[in-house]
Amino acid sequence: MAFSIPYENGQYVAYLDNVLTTRLSFAVKLIDDFTKKEQIGGIRVEIKEIDKKAIKNPGGYYLFTYLKAGNHTVSINSDLYFPQELTVNISSVPDLKGPVSEIVLIPRPVYPFSQNATLIRGCVRDAASAPVKGARLRVIGRDMETVSDENGSFVFYLSGIESEGEVSIESKKNGNTRTINVAAKEFQIVSAGMISLP
Repeated sequence: MAFSIPYENGQYVAYLDNVLTTRLSFAVKLIDDFTKKEQIGGIRVEIKEIDKKAIKNPGGYYLFTYLKAGNHTVSINSDLYFPQELTVNISSVPDLKGPVSEIVLIPRPVYPFSQNATLIRGCVRDAASAPVKGARLRVIGRDMETVSDENGSFVFYLSGIESEGEVSIESKKNGNTRTINVAAKEFQIVSAGMISLP
């Protein structure tokens, strides 16, 4: 497949009669899980094995060109989102006219949530009160999961919770599991909680 662009990362000056044609191997569309729109802030999208960075086009797609057939690991890193990796087999992309994968980015606790967002914020700590990185957390009864960051911090962004309701959060790390209940009236804007793992 070939595509035409008037410029690439500011390295080319385009004139009306100039078109740069390149063979597209794969494209990635990043979606912010909180806004359901394009991601915000700086982000690095690259092929891990060969340290090849993606080209971002004006439509917000991250493009990889001239990749050899085979498996490639797409690595996505940002200060505002948890890192993601996706393995792509270039020879098995089903739609040669649109080889695009959408990746949903999960905001880190430092993400600039809007002021009217309903959030549950907290911290996972061990028995010695040290932060627990990488603990898996989920809201019981809802399709919501996240992980704690390097400071043990986590955040859930919710909607449709009645003020009299309650949310149960389960935390797991290295076989240890804890559950806490948080009343909705405690987190209409921001609530702090702590989960201790033994």
